[in-house]
Amino acid sequence: MRSAAEIRMPKLGRAPQIIAFLLVLGLLGAMAIEPTRQLLDQRDRISSVAGELRDVQESNAELQAQIGRLKDDDYLEQLARERIGLVRPGETTYVVMPPSDQEQRASEKHRKAQQKVEPPPPPTFLDSVIDFVFGF
Repeated sequence: MRSAAEIRMPKLGRAPQIIAFLLVLGLLGAMAIEPTRQLLDQRDRISSVAGELRDVQESNAELQAQIGRLKDDDYLEQLARERIGLVRPGETTYVVMPPSDQEQRASEKHRKAQQKVEPPPPPTFLDSVIDFVFGF
């Protein structure tokens, strides 16, 4: 019988070491894919949220300007006159009504009747020759 010192492990060479290294490298690469994908997704989300933030800030600036305008008495008077029809004491209000559909149609007919119907232009010399030759 052989003793434990006499038993030797066979030399396998470099191939198993390279295969083990490639397996470990592949495992590390596979583990890195998901965090990388999450990072890219987070960057996309950050850029979209930043765009939304800019839109909200622009809207806020417009609303702040509107608030400033609403503090102006002349602007408030203008709005009251336009939207509600308020007048000062002693002023007369005139309400101009748009024309009815029937009046608009009558006006359109009258306008079309006023337009001159232009006669077609006289035939050119070439048209006369073609008519004479071909008898059209």
